[in-house]
Amino acid sequence: MQISRSKGEKLFDLANYTVLLIISIVMLYPFWHVLVRSVMSYDEAIQSGLHLFPQTISLEAYKYVFSNGGLLKGIYVSVFVTVGGTLYQLLITAMTSYALTIKELPGRNVIIIMIIVTMFFGGGLIPYYLLIKNLGLIDNLLVMILPAAISTYNMIVMKSFMDNLPKELEESAMIDGAGYFRILFTLILPLSVPVLATIGLFIAVGQWNNWFTAMLFLNDQDMWPLALILRDILVDNNTELTRQTGYVSESYLLGDSIKMAVVIISVIPILAIYPFIQKYFVKGVMIGSLKG
Repeated sequence: MQISRSKGEKLFDLANYTVLLIISIVMLYPFWHVLVRSVMSYDEAIQSGLHLFPQTISLEAYKYVFSNGGLLKGIYVSVFVTVGGTLYQLLITAMTSYALTIKELPGRNVIIIMIIVTMFFGGGLIPYYLLIKNLGLIDNLLVMILPAAISTYNMIVMKSFMDNLPKELEESAMIDGAGYFRILFTLILPLSVPVLATIGLFIAVGQWNNWFTAMLFLNDQDMWPLALILRDILVDNNTELTRQTGYVSESYLLGDSIKMAVVIISVIPILAIYPFIQKYFVKGVMIGSLKG
């Protein structure tokens, strides 16, 4: 039976949808603007005014980007750093979180407090740089992966999620002779897919957009990730990387279309991943935040 709704409720829904529509347009328009500018012809792009749709679609900017050796290397480096860093951090975070859920762990509370303290206090940039230098990670691509082994926030979220799992399953596995490692990899992790997907997205976005670490420790431009190359093009307006190509187009050299094309290319991978883990995203965050 359909429930009748009052005029006030209908007006509220109309106002609510209108506000949400306006907010969506405000949030989506910058991305749409960048996309439109990336496929504009040079003559149209240099014209002033608002461009909602391109008059003619030109893929010259993307052709230029994918013919640029420096930019392609940056894409490969970013993929390697993102995949490797995400798997590495997820493994360390899962092992640490599970260990801290074991109440029989000696000094468990002290360890948790020591880890939480790192959220509020750090050694500073100079000691960190000296540490990386002494470890021999200067101009080493592993500097983008190894030092960022774990995030305290991610560890707390995953630990809270694992605390909510039924302890009876773990006890039954122990009775059957399973050790902690076997319980973690065959029982706990399969049940923790929502929080793993959620934290994996956080880590992947951070790794993909990480340009600051590369700027500090990677002097060789062949090791630069796409994020640092994009920053170099947009902020410093550096022409060195954009000149390393056999594709010659003077009108597109560092034009707005190339800049916008690089932005779109850097955003698409994360947008492509998100729909596949969206169903886990809210569940992972909500369940992981029930207990501290």
